[in-house]
Amino acid sequence: MKLVTWNAAMRFRDKIEEIFPYIADIIVIPECEAPEKWRNSANLQALNQFLWYGDNLNKGIGIMTLNNSYHIELHPDYNKDFRYIIPLIVTGKEDFILLAIWSQNTKPQFNSYIGQIYLALNYYESLLKQPCVIVGDWNSNKIFDTIKRVGTHSEVVELLEKKSIKSAYHAYFNEEHGKETIATHYFRKAESSPFHIDFLFASETILSRLRHFEIGTYEKWIKCSDHVPLCAVFDEA
Repeated sequence: MKLVTWNAAMRFRDKIEEIFPYIADIIVIPECEAPEKWRNSANLQALNQFLWYGDNLNKGIGIMTLNNSYHIELHPDYNKDFRYIIPLIVTGKEDFILLAIWSQNTKPQFNSYIGQIYLALNYYESLLKQPCVIVGDWNSNKIFDTIKRVGTHSEVVELLEKKSIKSAYHAYFNEEHGKETIATHYFRKAESSPFHIDFLFASETILSRLRHFEIGTYEKWIKCSDHVPLCAVFDEA
């Protein structure tokens, strides 16, 4: 199973061909256009499934499959209060819950990007008891823990660890949170301002089968977005 996430910084219709070479089973694209914006694109027809959620047709979150190995559908427990944290039921070669994330800081009760994730994970606690993958643009990192907010990055990591859910990047590269050596985002596209704010977390039953993890390079991807893709490959169950 191969999973890819990439904040495409809008106009994904012009960038999707950059993602095709990954040959991913499931792709999560924050800042993705709605299907209505590119309904005549041949690339759209190449997708097996394309689910999209958002309020702005230019900028939502898209979840797509490229083959028949997996089927995705919205979980009935979806709470629109957490507009861009999308719980999905994945069935196919293996079944699991997928939480697709594009963290927003749009409501006072969230108080922060990570606050939205913290509150959403508490709301979806029952789903975390099942095999699951939590993936996308978190807009967060442990280095921002000192900022006053509802739930810190470290508290979210701890919450997930209690459910035996951990970061694939940190497991693969054996690094600590807040000390990542590979960036996923470059503020204002400046190579001198790197941050690690995109993540893929997975339940131990899935993470134990992690075979490969990679992050795109600045040189290849900066022309398309201020984020680079994350790609995780897992052996079949």
